[in-house]
Amino acid sequence: MFAGMKKTFSDFIYIIIAISLALNFLVLDYVIFTQSTTFIIFFSQNAPLYIWLSISLSIMIAILFGIAMSMLIFVLKQKMHGAGSAAGGGFFGAGFGAIASGCPVCGAWLLPLFGIAGSLAAFPFQGLEIKALAILLLLYSIHSSAKSVLGLCSTKRWRSLLIAVVIVALFIAIIFALPKLPSQYKFSISQISNSASAASPVGVSNNQLSSALDDDLSLSVLLEQINPEKGFSINAKFGQIGKRLINDGVIDFELFKAIYDRAGAPLTPDQLKIFDEGLNEKITINRENSYFLLNFFWAFGLVNKNPILDEGEITKYGKDEIGSFASTGGWTIATKPVMEIFSNSEIIVLTSEQQARVLEVASNAYRPCCGNSTAFPDCNHGMALLGMLQLLAASDASVDEMFEAAKYFNAFWFPREYVDLATYFKVVEGQDFNAIDARTIVSDQYSSGFGWGRIKKWLGENNLVEKAPQGGGGCGV
Repeated sequence: MFAGMKKTFSDFIYIIIAISLALNFLVLDYVIFTQSTTFIIFFSQNAPLYIWLSISLSIMIAILFGIAMSMLIFVLKQKMHGAGSAAGGGFFGAGFGAIASGCPVCGAWLLPLFGIAGSLAAFPFQGLEIKALAILLLLYSIHSSAKSVLGLCSTKRWRSLLIAVVIVALFIAIIFALPKLPSQYKFSISQISNSASAASPVGVSNNQLSSALDDDLSLSVLLEQINPEKGFSINAKFGQIGKRLINDGVIDFELFKAIYDRAGAPLTPDQLKIFDEGLNEKITINRENSYFLLNFFWAFGLVNKNPILDEGEITKYGKDEIGSFASTGGWTIATKPVMEIFSNSEIIVLTSEQQARVLEVASNAYRPCCGNSTAFPDCNHGMALLGMLQLLAASDASVDEMFEAAKYFNAFWFPREYVDLATYFKVVEGQDFNAIDARTIVSDQYSSGFGWGRIKKWLGENNLVEKAPQGGGGCGV
């Protein structure tokens, strides 16, 4: 392999090609990364081990991609045999390297190309293993190209091609198999860290800190405040929405049901009833059903026709780019292509006044996974909250009621982040969670990725961070 590389790069032009391709691959990596998150959020929400492994593997993939493609160009130029195996390995290695770039959220829109339900968060090492496999595939590509460069496989083209096909097929089989591993074989290496690169919040006196330390800031107390055991109810009902989601092709019910079976939390009789005959009971979010409601409202927000989807910020990159967001491309359990269901069904129709309320709340309600408001629903949490707000508006809820609902739904979907926010408001304002103004806490100052990040940093600096629970659902189905 090294002899083949030496021969290829003896010509300086191939060194330039390799560097150029590697840099372009890193740019692609960055573009995919920025589709769903920022560096501030990435560094604040992941453990150092995950961060540096992810970055290191991405750089290695870029370098190997540059080498593999340069050698392929050399082989093609010299009209030597064996280029097929190198091409297959190189292109597939690059493709899977792109899918695995950035954080688990970012690959969600590419995985459906391979029929994989959910995002990279479903994998045991949360996507790092795909990068490692891509590196192995690229190394095979380089090895195959090296033999062609040295003229060692001119009589064995069929064998080289067969090996390449087998390796790529095995690669794809592993990718499909990994998310199906039982949960006990999965590792939580992408946990939240204790710091974030952001400015600190307003100053707090030593007296306030001393007083706060005397208060009960235990995790159990804070968790009961943000995720009360009895749940949080809204003045809206499921009605026939579940049946419409199935009939309109938004949900393949067998796939939907299988998600919860695999997670060890099968759908309850009432949840099954939602999709079978409808359910005319008030919706209550609690610790047991928050994941179910996240996916239910994601589906509803995705399909219900609304000006926010047709004319809002999600269209700012062009209509052709809408399908590339995590909230669209990441929805992999429909029976139709996602852009055939996007804002396509008038399940509920809002009056102009009701729509104005939705827009007001959505434009000012943020989520800790990114810096966008609900009016730009580019991830599942944003799309789900948009769906919930539309249903509330259709029930003639007031703006204040909708903000309060956004506060608690966010808290159930982001329990780790909202434990931090509840701690901060208790220390600084002396307020329990139920007393915090809903408009304030869901604003970008606190509930955006940047806002929560600076709160997290301040809590860490003042030794007020307590490990919060997992939960709320990730960024994939």
